Amino acid sequence: MTESAGTRPRLLVAEPDDFSSAARQRLERTCDVELRRCSAAELGEAFTRYDAIWFRLGHRVRAEHLPPRPRARVLATPVTGLDHIDLEACAAAGIRVVSLRGETEFLRSVRATAELTIALLLALLRRLPAASRSVEQGHWDRDAFRGREIHGHVAGVVGMGRLGSLVAEYLGAFGARVVGYDPRPDFPLHLAARADSLGALLSKADIVTLHASYGTDSHDLLGQAEFDVLKPGAFLVNTARGGLIDEDALLKALVSGRLSGAALDVLKGEPELAASHPLVEYARAHDNLVIVPHIGGNTFESFEKTEVFLAGRVLAALGLDAPA
Repeated sequence: MTESAGTRPRLLVAEPDDFSSAARQRLERTCDVELRRCSAAELGEAFTRYDAIWFRLGHRVRAEHLPPRPRARVLATPVTGLDHIDLEACAAAGIRVVSLRGETEFLRSVRATAELTIALLLALLRRLPAASRSVEQGHWDRDAFRGREIHGHVAGVVGMGRLGSLVAEYLGAFGARVVGYDPRPDFPLHLAARADSLGALLSKADIVTLHASYGTDSHDLLGQAEFDVLKPGAFLVNTARGGLIDEDALLKALVSGRLSGAALDVLKGEPELAASHPLVEYARAHDNLVIVPHIGGNTFESFEKTEVFLAGRVLAALGLDAPA
């Protein structure tokens, strides 16, 4: 279906908050664009009414959500991790998933998640959330919040792709001794020393940050065995995917003191989350666990860049325009 055929494709933006006006204008040149927040049920129905559907991380698409003969030919999501989408089910239904996965050259300009990794690490090491709450309660007790520095410590970066390399660069600027683990042949040795194994990295790092891709081969990448070899007193930051960590093993490491603290931007099963989640309950009572709701890429700058870029990819997938 193209504009020359006499009809304009219909595109639904199912998470419209702060959607880039520049991306919308580009799409509207050749598509009828509707910005409308949808429930899960409404999103399923949308596959029969729209040619393309666009959402971020607020929905999950599984085989049971797809109708037998969907009208939709394109599913767009401006992220790199696709564990919220059943890719095989989409392929079987003839739906092309357009995302940022593999867009290495473009993604070098998007640094929001790397910056948040450092922000979470500093919040954890310097106990910033607890210190702020204490002042709000009318206290001024600086001695109660003595923290730690990045400088001079060994920082282990798991996954030395785009984000891991950025974080390694930032950690190096803080004066950390950076060690990375990644089997990739193009390991950036100018940014980090290379660990021979994940266990070797975990046994020596004072700080560990996770940036590995998530898949069946990396599910629970940090499990009980990995926490058992972790350097006692280390700090952990995960801004990648919740599925990389065995959450029961993480909680045990926090309770036992093996892990001094953790900062998480991601959890298993998000965005569905109960207040009774064991890690959330622990965080309410302890200041050495910081959890934020997957805000890594959630900046105005990154949304603008990625949505304009992805608009070009969507138009190309619909046969309407070449990507920018």
